[in-house]
Amino acid sequence: MRQSKIRRVMLSVLGCAVLLAVGLLGAKAGGQGAEDDKDSKAALPVEQVIASIHTAVAAKPGDVLAVEAEVEDGKTLCEVEILAQDRKTYEVEVDVATNTVVEIEEDND
Repeated sequence: MRQSKIRRVMLSVLGCAVLLAVGLLGAKAGGQGAEDDKDSKAALPVEQVIASIHTAVAAKPGDVLAVEAEVEDGKTLCEVEILAQDRKTYEVEVDVATNTVVEIEEDND
């Protein structure tokens, strides 16, 4: 049972990492540069994405729904959307440089 859950989480992580990479490549190819914006998308190595997802799930256990990397106020953050065990959705922000949780908030969308 535990191996099945680990396999499901790893497949979710891999799927999210692939989707994130494809989305970021598409944004770059589309010429959506945001150098002048305060917040912008960020491209990250898959290892950093996976480490950020592990940190987020350790802080708020559940299933990963989405992952987004962006730069906010000069910090590269990985935002991980999680469907927690309480059946609520949370957004967990992880600082990529330190691999620490910056914020956990319930997503009311």
